[in-house]
Amino acid sequence: MLTVLAFVVTIIIIVAFHEWGHFLAMRAFGVRVLTFSVGFGPKLLNFTDRKGTLWTISAVPLGGYVKPLDAREDETAEGDPGEFSSKPAWQRVITYAAGPVFNFILAMLIYWVLLASYGQSGMRAVIGPVAPDTPAQQAGFQPGDRIQAVGDVTLEGWRPFYNEMILHIGEEQPLAVTVQDVRGEQRVRQLDIGLWSEDPESSPLETLGLNQAVIIGDVLDDSAAARAGLRKGDLVLGLEGAPVNNWQMWQTQIMGHAGEALSLTVMRDGRLLDLSVVPEAVTEQGQTFGRIGVAAGGLYRQEFSLFSAIPHAGDRFVEQVEVILASLAKLVTGKLSLDNLGGPITIAQVAGESAAVGMASFLALLAYLSITLGVINLLPIPMLDGGWIFFGIIEMIRGRSLPERFLLAAQGVGLTLVVSFMLLAIYNDLVKQFS
Repeated sequence: MLTVLAFVVTIIIIVAFHEWGHFLAMRAFGVRVLTFSVGFGPKLLNFTDRKGTLWTISAVPLGGYVKPLDAREDETAEGDPGEFSSKPAWQRVITYAAGPVFNFILAMLIYWVLLASYGQSGMRAVIGPVAPDTPAQQAGFQPGDRIQAVGDVTLEGWRPFYNEMILHIGEEQPLAVTVQDVRGEQRVRQLDIGLWSEDPESSPLETLGLNQAVIIGDVLDDSAAARAGLRKGDLVLGLEGAPVNNWQMWQTQIMGHAGEALSLTVMRDGRLLDLSVVPEAVTEQGQTFGRIGVAAGGLYRQEFSLFSAIPHAGDRFVEQVEVILASLAKLVTGKLSLDNLGGPITIAQVAGESAAVGMASFLALLAYLSITLGVINLLPIPMLDGGWIFFGIIEMIRGRSLPERFLLAAQGVGLTLVVSFMLLAIYNDLVKQFS
C-alpha cells in the first residue's frame, strides 16, 4: 500500500509542477487554457474555474497535460485572441520550456529545504577489506585508504564517489582514484570499472571488490567494547575470521551473538591487532540481542543556514543533471544497455522504499525524478517539449512556420519513439519482476 501511495504522490507532484509551468506561461501570453489534467483516462475529481479551465485528476497517474485552445485541433478557434498556435514562435518556445524549468525549480526547492533542514551528512569513503582477485585488489587498494578524488574531482563520502563512477560507466580507461593511505601519503589507484559496466544494476563496491570500512566511533565507558580494548578510530576488518564489509553486517553479527566471545581483527595506526569481544545481552520489547557499546565512526556533517544552503542546493542539482545526461548519452551510444531502462513499476518500488526510509529520502527521490522528467522533456524529440522548442527556434530563424505536413510526419516519428521507449521500460520492469 505504501508503494502505491508513494508512487501516486510522486507522479502527481512532479507532473503537476511540470504542467503548472506550461499553464502559467500560457496564461501570461493570453492563451485560453481548456483543460489542466494530472493523469489520463476517466476523471476522478474535477472543477471548472472562472476563466473556463477544467481542472481534473484522472484515474491513470502516468502523466498529465495542459490543453490550450488550438486551431490545429479546432478550426473554429481561428482568429480567437486566446488561440495558441497563432502566438509568436518565441512565446510558444517559452511555453514549452516552462514545464521542464518548473521541474528544475521544484528540485532546487527540495534540495534547498533538505540542506537547510537536515544539513548534509554521510560516511567518509574509507576502504575496508579488499576482496581478493577483484579489480580493487588489482588496482592496489588497501584497507584504510580514504578516497579523496576521482580524476580532477575532489570529493568526500560514498555518494559523490558513486555519482562519479556513474559518469564514467562504460569507459574503457580505468578511473584514476586518489586516496590517502594509512600513513597519510597520497596515492593514485587505477580502478578498472569494466566489470561493473557490464552489470550496472549490481552493487559497484561489491562487484569491484571494494568494501565500506567499519570505523569505530565513540566507545562507552565500562562497555564490552571498552573491556575488549576497542578505541575510537579503529578500523574493523574481520569478525570470526570473515571480512566485515559494512556497518550493517557488523551490527547484525554483534546483535546475533549475545554473550558469545567473538574474535576481531582491527587496524589501528596502520597496525593489525587481534581482539576478543563479548557482546552484552540486552532485552528490549521482549527481544534479546547483543550490544558492545560503540557508535559508528567515519561520519561527516555540514550544517547550512537558509542562505548558505542555496549554492549547495545548486551544486546538488548540477551533480544530478550531469549524472542523468551521462546516463542518457551512454544509452544512446550503447555503452549502457537499454535493459537498464526502468518504467512505472521500478519508479513505484523505489518511491515506496524511499518513503519507508523517511521523508528526507522520499523528497530526495522526488527531486531526482523531477530533474529526470525535466531533462528528458528537453530532448529534441517530436512529441516532447524539446522537439517543439527545436521547431520553434527553426521557425524563428526562418521567419515563417514549418510546413504542416512536415510537423505531422515528425509528430508521428516522435510518437513512435516515445511509445517504443515506454513499452521497452515496462517490458524491462516485467522481466525484473518475474526473472
